[in-house]
Amino acid sequence: MEVFSNFQIIPSIRRLTDLDTALESGAQVILLTDADITNLQVLTQKIHAAGKQVWINTELLGGFGKDQAGLKLLKNYYKVDGVMSTDSARLKTLRHMGLYTVQRFFMTDSRSFETSLKLLKNSGMDAAEILPACAAAGTYESLRRVTTIPLLAGGFVTGSRTAEQLRRIGFSGLTTSSKKLWPLQQNT
Repeated sequence: MEVFSNFQIIPSIRRLTDLDTALESGAQVILLTDADITNLQVLTQKIHAAGKQVWINTELLGGFGKDQAGLKLLKNYYKVDGVMSTDSARLKTLRHMGLYTVQRFFMTDSRSFETSLKLLKNSGMDAAEILPACAAAGTYESLRRVTTIPLLAGGFVTGSRTAEQLRRIGFSGLTTSSKKLWPLQQNT
């Protein structure tokens, strides 16, 4: 499944009670940010049964060992399709294992922006997420000068106007925990 053939609104599941709402959306990918090793396998099966991909944020996965054995479990036992992280070394290993990898970049000031540009230039990841979205919107052209990979925006995306602005600018998608935006996927 080509993930970013069109603009994607990726539901970020912060409360497991919201999963059914995300499954009913037109989203191709569900990002689990409130999972742990005791429920990840069941959640992955449920999401796959709905014909959607499962992505996780390795920094937010409860009880997860981030060593080589733990990384192999993500693909071989838990059957996740993609991972997000700020850790480029971990992402490189996971990409080698065949998982879709998204490196997260937090734009907090001009220094973090410059560092992000340097890392993006040689990242080798499948996609990048720029946070917060308000910073992402203002840096898109600079980001595009150093990479051609799909760019996502995330963080503080709560309104349809912001989602539409990010789409028009050229972002490939966004991550959001705002349930009111998830149905918009069908219209983009």
